[in-house]
Amino acid sequence: MSGFRKAFLLMAVLVLVTGIASAQSTPLQCVANSGTTPPVRAEGVAEEVGQVIITCTGGTSTLSNQPIPTFNVQIFLSTNVTSRLLGHSNGIDSEALLLIDEPAPANQLVATSVPNTTVVTASGSGQYFGGFPGRPNVFVGQVVGTNSIAWLNVPFDPPGTTANRVIRLANVRANANQLGVSSTLIPTSINMFISISGTGSLSLANSQLTVAYVQLGMKFSATPATYNQCEPGDKTFNIKFAEQFGTAFRRNIASTDTQATIGTIYNTESMFYNPAFATTMAGNAGLATQATRLIARFSNVPANVTLKVPVSIATELGVGNIANDTAILVAAPTDGSTASSTDGTVALSGGAGAAVWEVQTSNPGAISTFTIPVTVSYKANPLPGLGTATVNGNYAPTTTVFTASATAPAPRFVDNPQSATTFTINSCRTNLLFPFVTNTAGFDTGLVISNTSSDPFGTVPQRGPCTLNYYGSTAGGGAAPGAQTSGTVNEGTQLIWTLSNGGNLGVAATPGFMGYIIAQCNFQFAHGYAFVSDLGASRVAEGYLALVMDKDMFNPSQGTTRTAASSEKLDN
Repeated sequence: MSGFRKAFLLMAVLVLVTGIASAQSTPLQCVANSGTTPPVRAEGVAEEVGQVIITCTGGTSTLSNQPIPTFNVQIFLSTNVTSRLLGHSNGIDSEALLLIDEPAPANQLVATSVPNTTVVTASGSGQYFGGFPGRPNVFVGQVVGTNSIAWLNVPFDPPGTTANRVIRLANVRANANQLGVSSTLIPTSINMFISISGTGSLSLANSQLTVAYVQLGMKFSATPATYNQCEPGDKTFNIKFAEQFGTAFRRNIASTDTQATIGTIYNTESMFYNPAFATTMAGNAGLATQATRLIARFSNVPANVTLKVPVSIATELGVGNIANDTAILVAAPTDGSTASSTDGTVALSGGAGAAVWEVQTSNPGAISTFTIPVTVSYKANPLPGLGTATVNGNYAPTTTVFTASATAPAPRFVDNPQSATTFTINSCRTNLLFPFVTNTAGFDTGLVISNTSSDPFGTVPQRGPCTLNYYGSTAGGGAAPGAQTSGTVNEGTQLIWTLSNGGNLGVAATPGFMGYIIAQCNFQFAHGYAFVSDLGASRVAEGYLALVMDKDMFNPSQGTTRTAASSEKLDN
């Protein structure tokens, strides 16, 4: 019986020893995952990709008071890395950060050099206890080539079998535009490749991750409009900036705000940011330069036209009858803005000007559209020029810096504007048809066109020439005369001529012509009269009113006409 007890005791000891040996020899293993995989804007050059979490278990903890082994963590993106350079260490230090064991904001301590030179000793418990003096848990990366960041000499105490150690990689920005938008149903992805090396062996599973998907962030459009030159006043058309996913328009934070709670998704243009880092190697790591900006660039605006845009804008109302996104007009010369942030007037030079709005509030749970009214104003004196204005929309600020930079703003975007026609100012015109005129077989035709825009009703006076178009033939079967344009017909005056002798304002004679005439007058209130008779009007004479070929300007819904003009049609 005593032999059995001894054998049983021996087996128990062997099991215990074997278990301890097994626990001590458990290899150090790490697994990487990307947590969230956000959409990024295809127009963007400095887009935040998803944070990466590396979870490690096993290994043998360092003995108390012994130096903790160090590891190098290096990442490679499938596009350029554009995290901002902080300028503290020979231009190689990046705002991309490595954090150990998910420290709370108050316990985040930044290493004092890049690469890290701090020698950390173990406590013997298998826990790092970062955040205390001499035990940094936040490490600044350094740029290694255009698409790579490395964190060197990072102390890493294997956690053993009773705990785990977490490495988090944050504040990585990437050039999404470099990859482009997929032409298939599968979106373009930004991939990260992770390499770990150091004084000890470390096995990393899932070392290739998708950290973002690239898609268009914004669609721009405008509602076209047509205005008549001779109808002064204030007109309005709309331009639209439409999000293509819920976080394509983002607000920013102040430098005194904190976005340093591990695992929290803030949905701002800034990334992981702790204002307490301001005096450390981490500087303003993660703090964006500005919120999302939207720029509208106007061009080919006719002379003597004023444009005005709203100072504050809002998208459609959401839950609680609150605007999903809001933005304000900013005076941002670096973006090319010429609009006054005080009253919204767009300063035009050579028919060109721009307005820039910066997002103030944003709702990541809604896909929003800014519909922005643009006011077009012009007067009767001087009348506006003729022509078609265009506008294009873009994210702002735009850039030509596609790699990491200490001075380029973040976010920043390529200049790839979406263009649209906005408004056209047409000349005021009346088109008159004289259906029969003749200067043959002893007959002649006298014609008159009156500019009746001078009246007792307060009508804005108009003036302009008339172009006379001849259709028919001349005596002996000759071709019709070519078109001719008169001088300016002032308000309250007439253009008067006969086929045989011509007339005032430079109209030449067209002897021997028979057919019809279409007169195109560059003013809106033209009316015509023709008088056909034998010479001396001794035997036959007939007069008629010229036909107005345009739509009735006071009844624009009437049937289709041959012209695009709206003129004054009088009842008989």
